[in-house]
Amino acid sequence: MAEGLAAIGLAGNIIQFISFSFDLVSKTRELHQSASGLLNENIDLKIISKDIRIISNSITSSARSSRRLSEIAHHCDTIARELLDAIDRLNKQHVPGSGKVPTKWQSFRKALKSVWGKAHIEELTSRLAQLRDQVNMHLVSNTKY
Repeated sequence: MAEGLAAIGLAGNIIQFISFSFDLVSKTRELHQSASGLLNENIDLKIISKDIRIISNSITSSARSSRRLSEIAHHCDTIARELLDAIDRLNKQHVPGSGKVPTKWQSFRKALKSVWGKAHIEELTSRLAQLRDQVNMHLVSNTKY
């Protein structure tokens, strides 16, 4: 009985290792071929985070916004800034437009950091999505029919 459970545990570990390795290799390839030195998912997150910062700053500075809405928008700005900082830390080694193509080793290291930092970025993205939903709810409830 114990041997069967050990075999199932081993099989699970092997599958998890293969999944991690596949993710790491695919991200390494994407980074090595990327002109910007960023993963496509991180480029999208940067664009979205910058846009959220602009919108949340306009809500915060608007005299028509309620105190609660301004507070939520301020938190959106803070988390979007944290997300941009996390993505920028991943992109530290490569300077876009420098003309230097990153080596495979540099791409591998950056992909490894990206895989390890994925949980933190996903957590920030999730928090930002929840706050965005709250902002939407406030804006919809403030709309006069």
